[in-house]
Amino acid sequence: MILRVLLFICVALPALGESHLTPMLPLPETEAANWPAIGRVFDPNDPGRGFCSGALVAPNLVLTAGHCSGGTASDDPDAQTVFLAGAFNSTVIARRRIVERIRHPDYRRSGQHSPQADIGLWKLDSPITDIATFPLGRPQQDTLALLGYHRLAPFLLSGSTDCAVRDATPDLFVLGCRVISGNSGSPVLQLGPDGAELVGVVSSQSGGDAIAVSIGPWSRTNIAIHRSDAP
Repeated sequence: MILRVLLFICVALPALGESHLTPMLPLPETEAANWPAIGRVFDPNDPGRGFCSGALVAPNLVLTAGHCSGGTASDDPDAQTVFLAGAFNSTVIARRRIVERIRHPDYRRSGQHSPQADIGLWKLDSPITDIATFPLGRPQQDTLALLGYHRLAPFLLSGSTDCAVRDATPDLFVLGCRVISGNSGSPVLQLGPDGAELVGVVSSQSGGDAIAVSIGPWSRTNIAIHRSDAP
């Protein structure tokens, strides 16, 4: 049965018994360069803190996990929490400050982790107009791609393009690819002849296998409401 055991995978909760899990390997630099819209959050004032992954779905919006999106980011210009798009070692394609975090209202409504609503957005201080954003889709294939950052290679894009879909409900699906701390918010992509569609967001794990939230009406509506294409 799907999701019998769920565990958070935000690096802020490191003691998840992950030592037995083999994470997804970093991509070669030439392959990682094909995915500039994927990035991670970073706070230069506290570089050792936990982080999450995310992906651009509008020039000023990053889709990520709900448990990575709690509260509202400061609008203080001195606030330093940033989204690093296309991070690879010491280089990034774009860097933007996160000025607002928007979370699905049903997440933790009961006071507990709510995997079906574990989705949210980071709003950036200015649009990233030179990177193509991901269109949204619905999972229809037996294998999907999962790409993001994790604690064992925090500045190297890691992942796989052939994660088997092992179980699914209308809101959630299980992927046969291992995720660990830092993978929270990583995009799940459906690859096709016309490119990649973003069909899910990594929420948690069951025995290391990724649990992903499908893209639903809340995500589509809030992306439309909050998006900006202005330079």
